Amino acid sequence: MSRKRTMSRGAAPLICLSNFRLRFFLLVALCQFAVPFQVNNKPNRNPLQGCASQTVLLAKGGESPNSFEKVTTSFKIGKWEELENNFILRPSIEQGPPRAVIHFLGGALVGASPHISYRYVLERLAEQGFLIIATPYTLSFDHLSTCDMVISRFERIAGQIAQTYGALPVIGMGHSCGALLQVLITSLFPDTPRAANALLSFNNKPVTEAVPFFEEVFVPFFTYAAALNETSRPRGSEVINTGLRLAQSAAKGEIPSDELLSKALRLLVPPPFYSQGPFTREDSFVVPPAVRDAFLRLTAPTTTALSNAEIVPLVVEVLQALEQIPGLIDEVALGARDFDPTPIRVKEAARRAYRARRTLIIKYTDDPIDESNEIEELLQAAGQIAVMKRPMMVDIDVQRRDLPGGHAAPLIAPPLELAKRIEDILGADAAKDGLRYTEADETVSAIVRWLEDSDL
Repeated sequence: MSRKRTMSRGAAPLICLSNFRLRFFLLVALCQFAVPFQVNNKPNRNPLQGCASQTVLLAKGGESPNSFEKVTTSFKIGKWEELENNFILRPSIEQGPPRAVIHFLGGALVGASPHISYRYVLERLAEQGFLIIATPYTLSFDHLSTCDMVISRFERIAGQIAQTYGALPVIGMGHSCGALLQVLITSLFPDTPRAANALLSFNNKPVTEAVPFFEEVFVPFFTYAAALNETSRPRGSEVINTGLRLAQSAAKGEIPSDELLSKALRLLVPPPFYSQGPFTREDSFVVPPAVRDAFLRLTAPTTTALSNAEIVPLVVEVLQALEQIPGLIDEVALGARDFDPTPIRVKEAARRAYRARRTLIIKYTDDPIDESNEIEELLQAAGQIAVMKRPMMVDIDVQRRDLPGGHAAPLIAPPLELAKRIEDILGADAAKDGLRYTEADETVSAIVRWLEDSDL
């Protein structure tokens, strides 16, 4: 069920391995779990295919087909909570009620695990008294479906947040592609109001400019890898997804499910041999329960230690983020050649319908793909149009801050707790210079100063 919006519907691809390399990768992963097995004609359910519950905040709505499916785990990252597929970070109780809710969307690909990719920046903002809700999303050419999914997840926890803290202003914050999505949400989804927006490294380039050699290299390569209309070789997206799920099991110290092992085997064995030997399409690769239990007991101490050190959850989150790649490959193979809406239509929508009364635009001085200048002009024009339509409306205030750093400035930083420990040893300035998170720190300071000066 699609929510109300004011424009019709439309991300950038990544890399894929050759068919031989994909099969070789699967074979290596499968060999790591070489244990006694038996053939069973009744396939078992794959517990790794469970989907974490999704999330929403202000209105009812269903997930789009491109919604981001994740394997539910018990792993935790710092003080982050996962609720309805949102990652939440609450300010400390000693600080009193939150000052506002910051709804954060990360950049392309890294936005699938925002609580890891942007951990320092978001934890610093929570330390300043803001309630952080970081919503992961799947990168897609269809930006409006992505917005639908993001809003839906955000709204599913709105009631709980309101019951706990009362009414709080919502500030949209996004980096790169996340900033673009915040602009679309504020312009085309009138049922999702924003008290203010903070746009970091805004970018609205067409695919051909955002991805070098897109038409010449990526389109033919992805079309071949997808193998959508071929029966002589497995689909590239299926091979990659299976390999990533095998890797997740390895990272968690588990033997993959029988169903996943069977699927990997079928992908590795050439089609002419499917009907020969002990394995057929109907057969299942079964690991005896006793072997599974013994393996878990053997790996439990190491897995527990690595989990406590936050290494296992980090690896699992990265692998889950990579699950976006197969979908992008299939989208290109099915004909996607630009984002929807196109950059031109995004500009039109922002100029005519942008509604946030306070906006901070952060431009990094060493960012060649930044388009902060354009969005600043568009939002200023939007303010003038809004006043013409409704003369009594409060003016739209657009401010810009130019900060040192490159496009990845908000990403380059250690976890806050680790940064504090290093600062205690080396001193704040030396730690920031040595670990190169001065730009991330200045980003937080600029946002906090702007929020404090804003009348929200």
